Amino acid sequence: MRAKGVLNVSKGLGSRRCRMLASLMLALLVAWMAVGTGVAQETVLPEVRARQGMVASAHPLASEAGLEMLRRGGNAIDAAVATAFALGVVEPNASGLGGEGMMIIRLASGEVTAIDYRSVAPRAATYERFPDRMPNVGWESVAVPGTVAGLATALSRYGTMSLAEVLEPAIRLAEEGFPVSSTLAGAIADNYEAILADPELASIYLIDGFPPMEGDLLKNPNLARTMRILAEQGPDAFYRGEIARQMAAAMEANGGLITTFDLADYRAFEREPVRGSYRGYEIVSAPPPVGGMAVVEALHILENFDLTGEPFPSARVIHLQAEALKRAFADLSWYNGDPAFVDVPVEGLTSKAYARERAQEIPLDRMGERPQAGDPMPYQTGLPVSGRPGGFFPVPEAESASTTHLSTADQDGNVVALTQTISSFFGARVAVPGTGIILNNEMANFSTRPGLPNSLAPGKRMRTTIAPTLLLKDGEPVLSIGTPGAGRIVSTMVQLLVNLVDYGMSLQEAIEAPRFYARDTEANLHVESRMPAPVLAELEAMGYTLEVRGAYDLFFGGAQGILFDRETGEMVGGADPRRSGGVVGY
Repeated sequence: MRAKGVLNVSKGLGSRRCRMLASLMLALLVAWMAVGTGVAQETVLPEVRARQGMVASAHPLASEAGLEMLRRGGNAIDAAVATAFALGVVEPNASGLGGEGMMIIRLASGEVTAIDYRSVAPRAATYERFPDRMPNVGWESVAVPGTVAGLATALSRYGTMSLAEVLEPAIRLAEEGFPVSSTLAGAIADNYEAILADPELASIYLIDGFPPMEGDLLKNPNLARTMRILAEQGPDAFYRGEIARQMAAAMEANGGLITTFDLADYRAFEREPVRGSYRGYEIVSAPPPVGGMAVVEALHILENFDLTGEPFPSARVIHLQAEALKRAFADLSWYNGDPAFVDVPVEGLTSKAYARERAQEIPLDRMGERPQAGDPMPYQTGLPVSGRPGGFFPVPEAESASTTHLSTADQDGNVVALTQTISSFFGARVAVPGTGIILNNEMANFSTRPGLPNSLAPGKRMRTTIAPTLLLKDGEPVLSIGTPGAGRIVSTMVQLLVNLVDYGMSLQEAIEAPRFYARDTEANLHVESRMPAPVLAELEAMGYTLEVRGAYDLFFGGAQGILFDRETGEMVGGADPRRSGGVVGY
């Protein structure tokens, strides 16, 4: 079973005119379906149900790669790793071998763990080199990639298949080619000049020197060759072998910072996830240095309010979510960082008592003033009783709109939520010659000055807001969910869970529901145009300045997830029409 991405309906149409006509018809259909103020009775994408295994990702072909592993007897971890590698081929603008990520794993035994494969700053990365800026593009902006180490670590510890086996679908897609999705076509067009300037990128992603159209076939033989080396030699080839030497040579030739020593030193870590609860459900999310803490804190704040009794969408409920999110973001900015370098007060920030304190600050009838960071230290054991005084985060770091998410599940109870990225679309806009590897620009995510939790240091992991999350009930899986979208990740995750738990939406309804974005550093409340006019008017009356975006806007990410129907025993998959998502199961 497959739920095709709504943006792929014109695949196979032969002419540009036909494609434009199909897009217009789709836009009219979406607009018609979005009319009304209640929870949608119809969705753009159909619901997908299965019993034995399921994969939800940002691309149907990547989802099929994971499903292939499940059908061959693999578990959810095998499927997740295969899907992640395949996404690096068919959605190369968002993730790949030159990137990084975080995954949450729930095993059939009930054990829950997190695999941290965030990228790290090279040894040569210091504020002496970058006194007043962090590089946002080019070879200096590349941090040591973690994807290969992270996926290999998860596979070796919790999978059942070999690295060569899970790489097979990705290698096949790279060698034989794949049709360009509308999302990829748009990303290539938007980054055309940068792609044209890099010979490796241009040779792969341009056709006769021009951006491809949706449906055109793309191949990446260099990446296929690189993945064959990984299949034969394992992850050491990437960090200590042939691929490492190629990467280091390209760095030296182009003014990059990464050396063979940096690559050889890289490690993926297994960490304890961040935990919380929301209205009887256990939340298991991504630990520092990423955004799971903020998801938990915002939901803990919202638990102090009754969000039911009003139709969706409600100006009051949007307001309460916005104010909770602003406080969670303010705290995340002050306190979150690499736990190897910073004592992060996770216990205090995720305590229910601290959440009640923050909830009491929220004005009920109007937009509040920009909140300061609070003091969670009285609720934190093992750290000083008084922490950093409340204040604003002085220098917000850069955040990109890229990243991708996948969820997998098998019939034995293994479940994965995995979010990975190369930071911006097409990362640093450079690729290692002869390898097909697009490199990340994660260095841009460090703070631009020293003395802060997210300040630059050699060997340090920078923070971002990715937040792959599991929801459990009585220890059993209820939901695997995540989304791309930079700072919008936390906002979207909170909305998804409120839609599911408080409004009782189906998974696909929750994903497709009109979204908003609020943050402590944002002057405006960003909203999708499908929000009803009376709701927008009420928000403006409460003091919000609105920035209205598209009906299904990529700005708000592309959530993918799997819900477990405890009544039927079925898995229910959801994919986001804002991105070319696909759910498959059997």
